[in-house]
Amino acid sequence: MPFSDLSSAVPAPRAVPGPDAAPWSAPPEPAGPVTLSAEAAARALGLRQSEVETAVGLGLLATTRGTGRPGERPKVPAGEIRRLHGSLDGPDGLRAQVATTGARDGAALLGITEERFAKLARLGLLVPVRCRLNRYHCVVWRYLAEELRTVRRHQVVPLTGQLPAPLRRLLATGDDARPRSWRRRVLSQRLDRAGTAWERAAAVAALLPRPHPAALLTPDELRHLEAVRPRALFARARSRTAERVLEPLTRALPGPETERYAGQFAGLVDEARATAHPSQHAVRRPPRPARLCGRPAGSVRRPTPNRPPQPPGPGSTGPARKDGRSRARQTPAGQDRSSRSSA
Repeated sequence: MPFSDLSSAVPAPRAVPGPDAAPWSAPPEPAGPVTLSAEAAARALGLRQSEVETAVGLGLLATTRGTGRPGERPKVPAGEIRRLHGSLDGPDGLRAQVATTGARDGAALLGITEERFAKLARLGLLVPVRCRLNRYHCVVWRYLAEELRTVRRHQVVPLTGQLPAPLRRLLATGDDARPRSWRRRVLSQRLDRAGTAWERAAAVAALLPRPHPAALLTPDELRHLEAVRPRALFARARSRTAERVLEPLTRALPGPETERYAGQFAGLVDEARATAHPSQHAVRRPPRPARLCGRPAGSVRRPTPNRPPQPPGPGSTGPARKDGRSRARQTPAGQDRSSRSSA
């Protein structure tokens, strides 16, 4: 008896109604702030503040663009932190890229004497990436270790042998190109991050003496230039001596350097005026907070009955001035000493 196919006799399974399948959606982003301050980003990456600043300057760490509010500082997107933590090398790889060295370790890295290193740096053949003030009020220049390795690998500067005659004559004049070469590096980094012509003009104006931009711009343009000028990544409380020593290093010297930057600034201002007027980038200042417990004008604040006013003691600075400003702190003795600069 032949085998008969019984598949047609088996009833088809009946569909059972059920809940509709929910559409697929991407997993939610991890909770947390969208941007971080520079201090918080340094803690999240396990880096020092100087390392974060160097990474931002070299374009290895992105920052947000400011909104133009007074005193606003750039922030680091949280995505940058996740990107670095998820990379192959992690934050340690970034630390290796931004590692800096002084003159002694830099000379050892190049295989030359420290005296030779100082000569090459003063000639502008080794460009510093950072500068700071040590406890002796001397300017200390820092160099990128990776750049020094490249210099030694490709022999792009005369590391051995007698220096050429033009370089020896330049050394005999006592000229020091370290501040100029550092300013060129800083300006190049700021121009790379600038988005508009006004931002590029502000980057150049930061190197010029203050009267130069004021003589060329209108009051509206000056206010806009101040709003878009490069902001410091970290807010530091430097001493008066540090400000006195380091501030001149950020300004071009009178002569050819100032003339070159002044011409560049004038060209950028003409370009900015042709593209957009400062009024189109008006800065919106936050509204002033309302006073919760204001006193009427002309009223005098009287002392509380339970604590009468005390006369100024021996360590008191005395009553405030009539214009409402506090008395300036006296400069401690020994802060007017001249500062030296080391490689």
